[in-house]
Formats: sequence, structure tokens, C-alpha cells
Amino acid sequence: MKKIIILCPFENKDKALLELEHHYLKQLKLFKVEIKECKSFGENQIKESQYLTKALKEYDSKMVYLFREKGKSLDTINFSKFIQSKTQAINQLVLVFSGAVGFTQEILKSYPNHLSLSDLTLPHKLSRLVLVEQIYRSHSIITQHPYHN
Repeated sequence: MKKIIILCPFENKDKALLELEHHYLKQLKLFKVEIKECKSFGENQIKESQYLTKALKEYDSKMVYLFREKGKSLDTINFSKFIQSKTQAINQLVLVFSGAVGFTQEILKSYPNHLSLSDLTLPHKLSRLVLVEQIYRSHSIITQHPYHN
């Protein structure tokens, strides 16, 4: 089974959002999605960068994609193609959110693959839910499930 890791340097304790995440995640058959979160670092970009550097060390930079405002924007169909091609090629994909202050230049240079989730500015917890839903939507497109239509 293909694995997608979502790395979040913040916690989501919102029960309603977590229920929706779980709703989408439990329906996935092609991908195993693992959400790794930790306590928020707030405005401390140095500690967050240290955490991300340590957490990402075990992954090849080719499989790591950072979500940021200036990243590559994909529509739903192209995101589905991206998910399918990346998980086929590398079996594991790591999607990373930053905390409140964004990624350091060191992280941006170390992991040059950048995506944008939306042109809108979204709260972190909502961004995570949108990503999970888009992974499920990608799954439905790949498997020709009617959810996307």
C-alpha cells in the first residue's frame, strides 16, 4: 500500500474537524495516510526548523513536498495525477505544513519541492482537513468512484 505522510508542526484538537478527517481517511483503500503532529512552536521558527530538520532527515528530499503560499498550484485533477504518479514512483510521499511563521530558508533550500494548497490563506487546522479531503478526492478519481463527479 502506498503511504502518504502529512507532517504538521501543530496539533489539531478540534473534534469536529478531526471527525471529518477520520471520515475521509477511513475510506481510503489505495493509500495509507499517516498524520504526524506535534505541539505548536508558535512564533519560535528556530525550534520549529530544528523539529522539521530532524523529522525530515529520514526521507529523501525527492519525496518531500512543502506547502507554502508561493508553491506550485494544482487543480483537483492535476493534484490527483500528482498523487498517483508520486506514490507509484516512490511508494511514499511526505507533505509538510509549516507553523505560524513559515519555513526557514534552510528548510526551503533543503526541500525544493513546493506546493500551494490554495490561493486563499487558510487556518492550519482547516488546511489539513482540505488536504485530507483532496487526497480522498484524488483516491476517488483514480479509482473512478463517483464522489468527484
